[in-house]
Amino acid sequence: MASENTELLQQAKVEIIRVQIERFHQSYAPYFQREDTRPMVEYFFDRIYSLENNQEWRRLALGTFQNVKNLVKEETRNNIEHLIELNELTESLDLALARLLVEQGYGAGQTIAVDRYRTLYLAAGQAVTRRRHLELVIQNMQSFYELAHRPINALLIKPARFMSRMLGIYPLFATVEEGYYAVLPVSRELFDSFLTEVRTKEWEYLNSAFPEPQP
Repeated sequence: MASENTELLQQAKVEIIRVQIERFHQSYAPYFQREDTRPMVEYFFDRIYSLENNQEWRRLALGTFQNVKNLVKEETRNNIEHLIELNELTESLDLALARLLVEQGYGAGQTIAVDRYRTLYLAAGQAVTRRRHLELVIQNMQSFYELAHRPINALLIKPARFMSRMLGIYPLFATVEEGYYAVLPVSRELFDSFLTEVRTKEWEYLNSAFPEPQP
């Protein structure tokens, strides 16, 4: 592919990410407006979704971390590994949508509407991958909440931060730490209500596009 087309594909992918974040802001608007939940939803729907364009984060995730992960505390390692898998699936799915968008005549600097994103989502298919992706999204939300609300972790986070610096993977740990503090102010009752709403809305969004075959 010519370099200008590679650049256009990257711009299309950035637009795919942007319009997905717009959809999340529409779907979960009350949580973005509440002071106690805004950091949490900004982390889950803005921060994590834009990691795939952070090349340094990806380099560490796919390189350095694999060499030192056995030296990292198990809980932290699991959180990072889940984030990496989620990031890789997100990258793959968004790239497929971006290619489709370019094939349909996307021009540099154009923005698309949420309804147009839905059309691309339907056309690209990949139902099995999307189901795994959604499972990971929900699993990550749950695991970050549990991480933040296990009292012992308040004592362990500083030593874990120090260790991650020594191992050269601090940007990965920083993403976990950011999630820790983002969900810390949210009560169990409120988080459970939020997670139930996400699970319901996102599975409905997916299954309405790709109904599971009936036995």
